[in-house]
Amino acid sequence: MKNIIFVFILGLIFVSCKREENTPVEPLMETVDSMAVVNVKGSFTGIGGETVSGTARIITADGKYSLVLDQFSTNNGPDLHVYLSKQATPKDFIDLGPLKSTRGTQVYEINGAPDFVEYKYALIHCQQFNHLFGSALLSKPN
Repeated sequence: MKNIIFVFILGLIFVSCKREENTPVEPLMETVDSMAVVNVKGSFTGIGGETVSGTARIITADGKYSLVLDQFSTNNGPDLHVYLSKQATPKDFIDLGPLKSTRGTQVYEINGAPDFVEYKYALIHCQQFNHLFGSALLSKPN
């Protein structure tokens, strides 16, 4: 009887620790204003064994700022969000919302006009487990 209870508890632990993948995986192809000005841009790198690639650009169009993820790809996670951060870690950041998809071109509106000299990182972060998936250092384009 003890063995059955042990196996049952072990099974519960295994199921509860299973990594959920809640972010949509269908590739997005959101459009970007062709007249938009690129303020800063950078390339993503994965962190802590995660695979993240693509480009992050902050653009201005019609007086509004947006973060654009181009040719973006990441492995999935349960609660992935897009941040603009002052550091390469999720401290002192602006949450732009949940990641729309694990692949493709996606656009995130930035409220206000943050100082992009200070907010110089785009991050992909799992809020549920406080786990950083990837970052892109943003700098003025050449």
